[in-house]
Amino acid sequence: MPKEFACALTHVRHEGFFLEKWIAHYSAIVGRENLFIVIDGDDWTPSVDLNGITTEILHDAPRRRIQNDRFMASEMSRRANTLRKSYDFVIRGDCDEYVVIDPEAGLDWPTALQELGEEGYVFALGIDVVHGPDENTPLALEHPFIGPRRFGYMADTYTKPFVISRWNNWAGGAHRLINRPVRMSAHFVLFHMALADHQVAHDRLIARGGTAQHRSFVGHQTDRLDAIVAAGSVGAVLDFAEAKDIAYQQFPYDSDGSPAKRPRKSSDPRALEQGLPIEIPERFMGLV
Repeated sequence: MPKEFACALTHVRHEGFFLEKWIAHYSAIVGRENLFIVIDGDDWTPSVDLNGITTEILHDAPRRRIQNDRFMASEMSRRANTLRKSYDFVIRGDCDEYVVIDPEAGLDWPTALQELGEEGYVFALGIDVVHGPDENTPLALEHPFIGPRRFGYMADTYTKPFVISRWNNWAGGAHRLINRPVRMSAHFVLFHMALADHQVAHDRLIARGGTAQHRSFVGHQTDRLDAIVAAGSVGAVLDFAEAKDIAYQQFPYDSDGSPAKRPRKSSDPRALEQGLPIEIPERFMGLV
């Protein structure tokens, strides 16, 4: 029996805003009937319309961050590899991550995905979008996110393996694949939006339990909120094309030049802890 083209898979906990955006973004690519959402825990109910989407509730996920990352990597890898039996391509990522094709490539999704080849996976170039100091328009689901938000970091952390076409297992919060070197896509870009709006990020922290969560989650989320404030003092940004060249030369390799198992930080003196500061080019406006 022939496989279908592609599906998209994510997991969520106490999430509405970004989940609704995830559904809109990926349903336009693979169709709503090919979306799969794993709901983490039965102690909450998503507020978004899930009609026509395959959902399941996952019980007993650990509530410490590192253990949760490992648990979810295993659980989601198992589901993705099962879905691969029915689909040529399985897209997997967090609900605040949206992958697009760089318009410069001039490709559609079926053609762009052919670059997976025999290896069966690829890493999208990651952009960690931030709420810039002069960006006063709140994010709104009825409008694109990229446009009101123009700044971010070209980040090793969010350069992620977002799709598979052969057996693979994710690890470490889905930032790498087990026993696979980094293999950069020529045209896929991943926009990570968790820090793209002060109010959305704060509301998300509260919805997840605020300071009542395990301290490992509280620390991670408050550190990320602090990073939004830090974005106001980024200073000069790199030309996008120059930053991309640096990323492709450095992210996939360890310091000795050997292939890396996960993207490595840039050694460029202009790089900050979050990555290479950039302004998102006009050609990406409205794609997310």
